[in-house]
Amino acid sequence: MSFRIIQFEGLDVFLKNDENNISIFFENAHIKKTMDDAEEKTLWKQSGSIELRGITKKNNSIPRRLKILSINISYDFYTYKNILMLPFHKRGDIELILNESKENLDINCCEIEILLSDQPKYIKHIKKKE
Repeated sequence: MSFRIIQFEGLDVFLKNDENNISIFFENAHIKKTMDDAEEKTLWKQSGSIELRGITKKNNSIPRRLKILSINISYDFYTYKNILMLPFHKRGDIELILNESKENLDINCCEIEILLSDQPKYIKHIKKKE
């Protein structure tokens, strides 16, 4: 089965928010792609955004820029940590925790979606041991 996984750890992001929504813009996030019957994975980079819609709770003021040290997204019984399988679009009660240096940014929302822009750019093949 083919699938793609986007990695967020260590990613510099820019946040833009209004009353009910937050957009978290990123550039050159790493995406690992696994293809059916392929012996090696491939590594790509692509820009885009994490769209948080219907914000119901924020624990503090939203900074404009930050580096994601870790990201946790809780949805149903699952917690996604630092990586998400693409495409990613969930609706329901969602908790997002961004760890930026000393304090966490804790947000609850009704919908989260990863939107990718531009074309992905190939970086390299990943050997089985990596």
